Amino acid sequence: MKEKNKINWKTLAGKPEFSTILMLVIMVIVTACLQKNFFSQRTILSYINSFTPLILLAMGQAVVIIAGGLDMSCGTSMALMLCVMTRIMDPEQPFSGVTALVIGLLVAIAIGLINGFAVGYLRLPAVIATFATSYAWLGTALFVTPTPGGQQVAWFKAFYDMKQVPGLEAIGSVIPTALLWILLACVVWYIISRTRTGRYIYAVGSDAENAYASGINTAKIQTIAYVINAVFLYFAAVYYAGQNGAGSAHFGDTLTLQAIAAAVVGGIAMSGGRGNVYLAIAGALIMSFVSKIIFFADIPNAYQTLVSGLIIIAAIGISAAYAASQKKAALKGGK
Repeated sequence: MKEKNKINWKTLAGKPEFSTILMLVIMVIVTACLQKNFFSQRTILSYINSFTPLILLAMGQAVVIIAGGLDMSCGTSMALMLCVMTRIMDPEQPFSGVTALVIGLLVAIAIGLINGFAVGYLRLPAVIATFATSYAWLGTALFVTPTPGGQQVAWFKAFYDMKQVPGLEAIGSVIPTALLWILLACVVWYIISRTRTGRYIYAVGSDAENAYASGINTAKIQTIAYVINAVFLYFAAVYYAGQNGAGSAHFGDTLTLQAIAAAVVGGIAMSGGRGNVYLAIAGALIMSFVSKIIFFADIPNAYQTLVSGLIIIAAIGISAAYAASQKKAALKGGK
């Protein structure tokens, strides 16, 4: 019985998730050593609030990459949704918040469909297609909100912190609102992953030609993947609208590459078809802790970008090298 329940560490270490979790643990330990009050409730809540948007973007990016694509427009897409919602809302008209939510969701679906159509049906390279649309979304966001600004209705703050809205304090004191957004994203993906569409997303990303030969509408599946990504971006936009009550066309400028890096660090294969969307959360946490480590290590501003880039390259390199070594070991074991 003891042998049966014994943990097989060699098998555990052979799983692709192992390197990601190991890197996350190292990042947490280093940050905890640099920040004395790391484990205080206030600090943990602050981290959850600040990390949530990147987590949502990384999960959406992971879905697209698994489907064999890439979204270079996720930052500007999210910024456009944010600008639209904060421009529509009027503090004097509480119902305008509902209108903003509906129109924001329609914008998200439209963005997902356009990106998916360009990649799936027009067969344009995903990098080029979404890089081009990123300028379209940026230009539209600048048209909607030429200068940073906007408004929100009072109850919209609940999407960032329920404790700020009368009647919802009890819920907000039990579980952070930001954590609810992450749980919602996980539930959405769990439901999708259990459907035929979820399985097809992996099949198309793994080998689009074989998937097409098997009767799968690859263009449709890739389009759906981009729509799912856009919905996760919508979650982040709503969260930001509740937090700031204002929008800016350049709000997501730095988030696109961070989301891609987070997905890769989370073990999502850039070649498509492999990876766990949930581990993109760990990838986003690793990326977020990088900036915290740089800050608490008192690295001069002139070197922060360089050090951040080196850490990210190292994290991606370790993840890729580990995956390659495990694949090589598996091939040797099969001989």
